[in-house]
Amino acid sequence: MDKSFYSFLGLCQKAGKVVSGETGVNNEIIRGKVKLLIIAEDTSLNTKKAYLKKARNNDIAVIIAGNKEDLGRAIGKGYRGLIGLLDINMARNLIRIYEKNKIGGEARV
Repeated sequence: MDKSFYSFLGLCQKAGKVVSGETGVNNEIIRGKVKLLIIAEDTSLNTKKAYLKKARNNDIAVIIAGNKEDLGRAIGKGYRGLIGLLDINMARNLIRIYEKNKIGGEARV
């Protein structure tokens, strides 16, 4: 994944528009706050399936990219397999960055 993707993700974290980890992401999905779900490529298959279903049921865009270590580092935390963006404009910008620099992975918008 391109450095600009991780840099922008870090900016989103600094702006307070990121939630991470299964519990945090799940709670914000239930509240209807998540606009973009990022799933690490090395997340377990069962977790991917469960959160892809939640995203589909709640009309949330999804990017499957990066690994847990890099995603966690981008937001200043430990390993993170799930990250939710809470701002629609930041989500759109991150999708644009991802699509522009896509090397593997996939986006479901």
